[in-house]
Amino acid sequence: MMQHNGNLLRGVSDQGLLKLAQINEAEASRQRMIAMARQDRPGFGQLARWLVASCQSGTEQGIRDSLQEQRIECWCPCESFRKPPKRGQKAVEVKRAIFRGYLFVRVIPDNEAFVGLLAASKLKGLMGQDGKPYLMPETLMSKLMLAAKKSERKHMDGESLPVMPDLLGKTVTIRSGPFAEFVVTVRKVLSKRGQVVVEVPMFGGMSEITLGVDSVVA
Repeated sequence: MMQHNGNLLRGVSDQGLLKLAQINEAEASRQRMIAMARQDRPGFGQLARWLVASCQSGTEQGIRDSLQEQRIECWCPCESFRKPPKRGQKAVEVKRAIFRGYLFVRVIPDNEAFVGLLAASKLKGLMGQDGKPYLMPETLMSKLMLAAKKSERKHMDGESLPVMPDLLGKTVTIRSGPFAEFVVTVRKVLSKRGQVVVEVPMFGGMSEITLGVDSVVA
């Protein structure tokens, strides 16, 4: 009887070791895939291109941080503003992604990197057509990054919010930035933040971006 119990325990132990080995091998395989999306991959500097990845709205900054920790290049332009202070409390500074539900990632554009990128994150997928991810034009990416660097959004408190005109559903022209002179339609008015949401042609389709009300003219 004692010998039987010993055999049973050895059998359980063997199964556990086998399962552990399988888990380790799966993780090693995952890391090999992720390595294909990293910045230190040979040829990255010459071959890498910017792609647009989709994610759940509100998770952009967390996913960006996770990808950067894994040495995967990622850019998430954000806007900063202050929520109006509540009675007896201080104003709260908030950062929010400008392109809600989207991130910019830079990898060598091949299937190995695409698979590694998705394995490394909680991204929903890559924007594209006919099964091919959309490669952002270098000139447009340069404009976007330069505009984001130059126009670090000013913090606003409840006393400095601009007067909000009635713009909902109206056609306006963007004054500055990479989309300057674009004629767009206002889809939302964020009165408490002094901002409007408009649609611009991006990623092979139309995408929403948030702008300060002083960035558009009716």
